[in-house]
Amino acid sequence: MFTKTFFKLFPPPKYLNIPYAGVDISDDAIRCIEYSQGHHGYTLHRYGTRILKPGIVDSGYIKDEKALVQELTSLAQELKITTVKASLPEERMYLFKTEVPDTNEDQIRQNIEFKLEENVPLSPADAIFFFDLLPDAMNNESKTMVSVSVTPRELVHSYLNAFQAAGLTVVSFEIQAKAIARAVVPRDSKETQLIVNVMNKKTGLYVVSGGVLCFTSTVPWGGELIRNKNVTDTSDDIFSLRHEIERVYTYWSEHGEGQPIKSIIISGHDAAAISQISHISPNPNIQLQVAHVWQNAFSGDHYVPAVTFEDSLDYAIAAGLALP
Repeated sequence: MFTKTFFKLFPPPKYLNIPYAGVDISDDAIRCIEYSQGHHGYTLHRYGTRILKPGIVDSGYIKDEKALVQELTSLAQELKITTVKASLPEERMYLFKTEVPDTNEDQIRQNIEFKLEENVPLSPADAIFFFDLLPDAMNNESKTMVSVSVTPRELVHSYLNAFQAAGLTVVSFEIQAKAIARAVVPRDSKETQLIVNVMNKKTGLYVVSGGVLCFTSTVPWGGELIRNKNVTDTSDDIFSLRHEIERVYTYWSEHGEGQPIKSIIISGHDAAAISQISHISPNPNIQLQVAHVWQNAFSGDHYVPAVTFEDSLDYAIAAGLALP
């Protein structure tokens, strides 16, 4: 029963051959991206945003399903989309690493299911999970490690019900942190990056190593704290963000299996301004960069999308979801 339900919500890769749009629902907006195939990669086929009134979605929980369905329906009709890959809120997710037998996928999945209750406050019956094999550099000959993402089954069903009520077919769900990593981390990267995704009222900090999500944290610090302010390097607002980045950096330095963070990628509407703040990086040797949302979709040398660079930073999660 558990496996059947899992594959309905997280279908195997062959299902992803169906054309679909990436739809990200956050506390403040719904954002959608759909690509089409071009001569030099993908092109931006459809895109759009619906700003949500406060209280419709709060900290990842759907509080007003009727209002959310109305906005989803309106956006879907405007963009003429019917099939989507959708995001799940990172702050409602649990992430842990565990050792598994180096066997087939079904056996790995069963092994993880047995370990769920000792790692997250959910029973297997109340959880939906997905796993990724960690990079070889984080394993050795005697063990295979996986990164396991777990989310409450009830939460997944609440999002699924909203999409279905809006007349949309969901081919799969994905955690927001994984979706943004697919967009902003260079394809086939073997290094370890820290993604700092600055939203309106909160910021997600995600460590990605070898393309695999290994650590996540969400803090109540958002771009609205510095927007339209004369922010200085010594202001309390900036100190708070700097402190959180340093905290994650220190944690990973001590627990990251010998894979140091090589770069920090800042995403979100205020990324460009934040990247100019002195000493925002905890280590002067770490490369600091603003996210390039389209890098794994198309080359700017051959195609210029209609979305401005600044606005593209808000679409990072949807852009990652839309990538096959």
